[in-house]
Amino acid sequence: MPLNWRGKKAVWLVLDIGNSAVKGGLYEDGRLHHTFRAAHETASLATTLRAEIQAQPIERAGFSSVVPRSTAIVSNVLAEAEIAVTPIEHSMKIPFELAYRTPETLGTDRLAAAAAAWLLYGRGESRGVIALDAGTAFTYEVIDRNGVYQGGTISPGPGLMQRSLNRDTAQLPEVPLSLPDEPIGRSTVEAIQAGIMFGFIESVRGLLNRINGMLREDAFVVVTGGWGTLIKEQVSDVDAVEPHLVLEGVRLLMEMNG
Repeated sequence: MPLNWRGKKAVWLVLDIGNSAVKGGLYEDGRLHHTFRAAHETASLATTLRAEIQAQPIERAGFSSVVPRSTAIVSNVLAEAEIAVTPIEHSMKIPFELAYRTPETLGTDRLAAAAAAWLLYGRGESRGVIALDAGTAFTYEVIDRNGVYQGGTISPGPGLMQRSLNRDTAQLPEVPLSLPDEPIGRSTVEAIQAGIMFGFIESVRGLLNRINGMLREDAFVVVTGGWGTLIKEQVSDVDAVEPHLVLEGVRLLMEMNG
């Protein structure tokens, strides 16, 4: 349920329209006070947003999005409520230099995660940062110590691998995604679990090692997304978990762009 707001400060509505759901946060004076989730289904998303908007005075809204259909729903609800909106775009003012060859194809959620990681952990310390968003897809955003966004990687997350094995093979079942005790499965279910879970953990270790090798430094690694806590537990190179990294990045970019 929304909090009881004091009504003295302006509230910002910040949204991350991601592949699995729409994540939202309400900020008051730069501090996150309330979060919520909404499904992509049209009526549910619109109803949830209207309820959040009606519960407190929203001064501004901002969002990153990788789901165009839900972007349209969100935009319509915000326009209906006459709320000023800042959509995240690669052409806006950002806190680092872009070395990405195709900035127009850079997901705005990736841009927001990179901005938050750099501003929170990199710029003030003059060190490189890697933002790992571990959700439906695994995305790595790399900013070097000079404040240049170098690019990153995109790979399927455990859920996508699980569904692909089940859908694209004749006899492999869809199994629960839990970390087994050992990497050798004693049954088909355990073998799939070991392959998916230990496979993605080792891919994180390997990619971080390769990226740091290219940067020629041990960058600060911050992870977000549904698999973030497990990765932090399993991979020693991960320095911090930020559950709301993308929301924070959207907020920071809103601040930079008036």
